[in-house]
Amino acid sequence: MEVKQVMTDYVQTLRETDSILKASYLMRKFDIGVLPIIDEFSQVIGILTDRDLVIRGLVQELATDTPVKEIMTQPVYTINECEPVGAAISLMSDKQVRRLPVVDKRNQLTGIISLGNLATLQLTDERAGIALKEISEPSTNPNRDLEVDDFPL
Repeated sequence: MEVKQVMTDYVQTLRETDSILKASYLMRKFDIGVLPIIDEFSQVIGILTDRDLVIRGLVQELATDTPVKEIMTQPVYTINECEPVGAAISLMSDKQVRRLPVVDKRNQLTGIISLGNLATLQLTDERAGIALKEISEPSTNPNRDLEVDDFPL
């Protein structure tokens, strides 16, 4: 099964010059916790989470017109839409991220895959539990690398 078969394909985005207030508004309006930051070619250059808004914005008392580039997370990890879902699980586990922007062969944003998308898959209870644990828990082994074959679908 390919990533494009399980990803969310309509994604709200921002440009790096958009304000943190606009980001907050979009997150509230669409009930989302993440916004990919794209350039003029629709390529992902960063990602902004609700946690970024709180930890890097609110707590530091930044002005609401602060550009999101000041608090967005970089580097951002992406996955190609034609990759197997197991590759997404492996990358999410390895990098300990709960959401991955999905790109096409031109490296343009086409969607996002999240833990929620993975929860809809028909993984066995054991494989689903392993994936969730590896993605969610802080790594105590910096050399841990799950492989695509660990999650055949």
